[in-house]
Amino acid sequence: MKNLGHLFVPFFAAFMGFLIARLINNEGFNIVILVAIFILAVFIFNFIIRKRLSFKRYFTSKYNLSTTKVYSEHSYGDVPREIMFEKMIEVVNNSRFKLVDNDKEKLEILAIVNTSMSSWGKNEENLADLLAELEESLII
Repeated sequence: MKNLGHLFVPFFAAFMGFLIARLINNEGFNIVILVAIFILAVFIFNFIIRKRLSFKRYFTSKYNLSTTKVYSEHSYGDVPREIMFEKMIEVVNNSRFKLVDNDKEKLEILAIVNTSMSSWGKNEENLADLLAELEESLII
């Protein structure tokens, strides 16, 4: 069932192409409508796939202007990666983040935070809070 998410992308692209072709053929070429449809399509596409770990490369691409990227790498001594993976899931579930997907084989987690106008652009702050919670949970 997980692979069915990839089928949506070609159908979405075909539908948007059909819609644009209909607009051009019926009403003539209107660049404003074309740009508006493109922007709307990007937002709808991002909204639909934002909870799928399989689209990680799309969201972390330097060419994707619709997302902010924050990269961080931390080492926690001799703690095995599998244990840290489970601990991270526990910390995410007890934080303001929402765990939307994970892959135990690759040890990858996708967690999101609801964004409001007051919290827009606070990715570094959210990451720092999450890492502080993780470090706190490791203290015995």
